[in-house]
Amino acid sequence: MKKLTTLLLAAGMVFAASAPASAVDVKMDGEYMFTFGIGERMATGSNFDVAGQRVRIGMTFTANENLSGYLQLQAGISPEDNSEYSWGYDTTGRDSRVAVRQAYIDWIVPNTDVKVRMGKQLIALPADAFGKSAIFHSWASRDGISVAAPVTDWMSLNAFWMRGNYVDDGEYYDTSLSDKSDFFAVSAPMKFDGFAVTPYVMYAALDEGAPVPGSTDGSLAATTADGNAFWAGVTSTMTYFDPFVLKLSGAYGVASYDSEYEMNDRAGWYVQAKASYKTAYGTPILGAWYGSGDDRDAQYGRQDWIPTYAGRFHPTYGLYNGQYGLYDGLAAQHNICGTWGVQAGIEDVSFLEDLSHKFTVTLFKGTNHDTAFASSEAPFQYMTYSDTAVEFDLASTYKIYKNLTANLELAYVIADFDKDDHATFAGNNKDWDENGWSAMLSLAYQF
Repeated sequence: MKKLTTLLLAAGMVFAASAPASAVDVKMDGEYMFTFGIGERMATGSNFDVAGQRVRIGMTFTANENLSGYLQLQAGISPEDNSEYSWGYDTTGRDSRVAVRQAYIDWIVPNTDVKVRMGKQLIALPADAFGKSAIFHSWASRDGISVAAPVTDWMSLNAFWMRGNYVDDGEYYDTSLSDKSDFFAVSAPMKFDGFAVTPYVMYAALDEGAPVPGSTDGSLAATTADGNAFWAGVTSTMTYFDPFVLKLSGAYGVASYDSEYEMNDRAGWYVQAKASYKTAYGTPILGAWYGSGDDRDAQYGRQDWIPTYAGRFHPTYGLYNGQYGLYDGLAAQHNICGTWGVQAGIEDVSFLEDLSHKFTVTLFKGTNHDTAFASSEAPFQYMTYSDTAVEFDLASTYKIYKNLTANLELAYVIADFDKDDHATFAGNNKDWDENGWSAMLSLAYQF
C-alpha cells in the first residue's frame, strides 16, 4: 500500500511539473497594532482597562495589469468582539483565532476601463465631512461586487451590490426559505477645478428573519417582517481657495417594514460641515453637525433617526470612540442620530521633528424631544434637548521609525444630563451623571 501511495504521489508530481506555469507576483502588506488604555466610563462611573493587539497580514497576487487577487488575514481575534485580542484572554495560544478579513479579485473588463472587484472587501458609501460615512462605513469587510467606470475626464460612476446577511432555513440556496438582506448603491464622483462633489443613493431589500447586526441603533433589525430602506446623500470638498478647505455632506434615509407594528420604521437626516486653514504653525479647524432626533409624537423612539448600517461617526476620542487605535467600545457610541454639535481646534501642530499634535474642544447637544422616548440606555446614547456634554481632546503622534508610529489620545468629557429624561437609567446607576475620561496609547507597525 505504501509503495502504491508513493507511486501515485510521484506521478502527481510529474504531471504537475509538466503543466503550464503562470508567473504571479506576490506583494505583502500588514499591520501590528497594540493599544493600552485606562479611563472612566461616562454616566456609569465604572473604570476600564484595555490592553490588546491586532495583526493583519495581506497578500496581493498580480497576474498582469488587468488581473490580481488579494487575501488579508486577521489574527488574534477574541470571540467576544470579533475585532482584536485582549491580553490575558488566551494564555495557552489555543483560543486565539485567525480569520479571513478580505478575499477578492480585481479585474478589468476587456477593451474597457471598467474595474471590477469581487469577493470579501471593504465596501462603503462616500465619506462624510468628518471622515467616515455615518450611514455605511468600511470598518469591517462585506461580501459583494463593486464596479468603477470612468465616464468623462471629470466624472465616473461607482456601484456595488452587497449581501448584508444570509440565513438558511434548512434548504441550501432555496430562494423561498433563505432570508437575506441585499444592498445596492450607485455614486457619481465629479471633480472640477477646486471643487469635488459625489452624490449617491443606496437601496436595501430586507427579508423577514434576516437580521442586520451592523446597524448602530437596531433600526434595520428585520426580524418580524420584510422591509425596504433607501438613502440619498451627497459629499463635497472645496479647495478653490487653498489653503482654505471646506467639506460639506448630508443625507436622508428611510426604512419601513410590512408590519402593523411601526416601532422599527425610520426616517431621518443629517448634515456635516468642516472647515480648515493650513498655516506654517498648524491647521485651525471648525466643524459642526446636526442629526435629526425624535419629536414629542414618537411612540417608540428613534422613529425620526436616519437608519444606519455599520455607520461610523467619530468626531472625538472619548464620547464618540477615538480615531487611531483599538478602543473600549462600551465607553462610547458611533451614531450621529439625535445629536448636534460644534467643534473647534487645531491640528498638525509640531514643535519637534516627527512629533505632531491635535487639540479640539467639542460641544454636544441632543435633538430628541424631552418626552419622546423613555430610554433605559446611557444618556449619551439618547441625548435630549436638555442634555449637554463638552469634550476636550489632545492627540499626539510620534513617528518612531519609518514604519513604527506611536499615538497618545487624551479625552475628558464634562456631562450635564437631565435626570428626569433618563429616569429608568438613572434609577439603576448611582453614578449616572459622572464625567468621563480616557487615555489611550497605541503603537502601529505597518509595512
